[in-house]
Amino acid sequence: MRSWRGAITIAAPAVYVVALAVTVASWGLPLAHDQLFMWLLLGLAAFGIGAWRSWGTMLLAWLPLLALLVAYDYLRQAVAVDTLQAHVSPQIALDRWLGFGHVPTVWLQQHLWHGDPRPYDYAVWGVYMTHFFAVWIVAALLWRSSRRRFAHYSAVTVLLTMSAFLVYWAYPAQPPWLASDALHIGPVERIVPMVWDDLGVPTIQSVYDNGNLVNTVAAMPSLHAAYPMMLALFFWAGAGPRLRALLVSYVLAMAFALVYSGEHFVSDILAGWLMAGCAVAVVALARRRLLRPRVGAPAKI
Repeated sequence: MRSWRGAITIAAPAVYVVALAVTVASWGLPLAHDQLFMWLLLGLAAFGIGAWRSWGTMLLAWLPLLALLVAYDYLRQAVAVDTLQAHVSPQIALDRWLGFGHVPTVWLQQHLWHGDPRPYDYAVWGVYMTHFFAVWIVAALLWRSSRRRFAHYSAVTVLLTMSAFLVYWAYPAQPPWLASDALHIGPVERIVPMVWDDLGVPTIQSVYDNGNLVNTVAAMPSLHAAYPMMLALFFWAGAGPRLRALLVSYVLAMAFALVYSGEHFVSDILAGWLMAGCAVAVVALARRRLLRPRVGAPAKI
């Protein structure tokens, strides 16, 4: 019996890795929220095959996060407006002020973009792509290591994501590439799709995607920038110098990738950072109040 359990414990992760590799090679990257969550849950089950009795608890803990992101995708499209009606002048004004008269995206592309992808453009694409899975892989690791921290992390992620949706609804905003198409700023290319096409990397379509879920004016704040800042702030207190350096590097690398590639203004980045800080602070404050012993409560013996 023990030999069979040991064999299954080794075989299940191996089968999972092979299945994932075959899926990616045959159909593409599972970046859609439902596809990504399915593979995350399968991975947690495969690498925790010995704790199969806890799979029900795991599913209940993760389903609200999946439901949140599915609802977020639909709601983001529901508040989409005509691109010409989306805000752009305040972002351009702030970016020009921060860039000493230059729009940073335009300036960076004038100096670094040469019409075809260079090695650093592939690096920019790679950093950009981490947005789709980094936050959720960290959640999976926290689930394995600490259910308490997983619950805390989930609360911050939910608050941050839904707060961003509310801002998209109240303040639809154009990204730099769209502002360039409307001749509000100088020439800007969308570098990430160009690199994607050059690499020929496909993605698996979401089962609920009808092809119209993309909102091109959901740019303020940048969740691409907010998530790395959320990770940095969440793990900062218990992190050593090397981890802190890695966290800061990720925040800055993502910010550069977003601005250079034409996906976000600097003002979008700053708004994302601010919103991440607020989400982390609000959840921390709420947890302290909920966990604070009540005055007059009987002491536990």
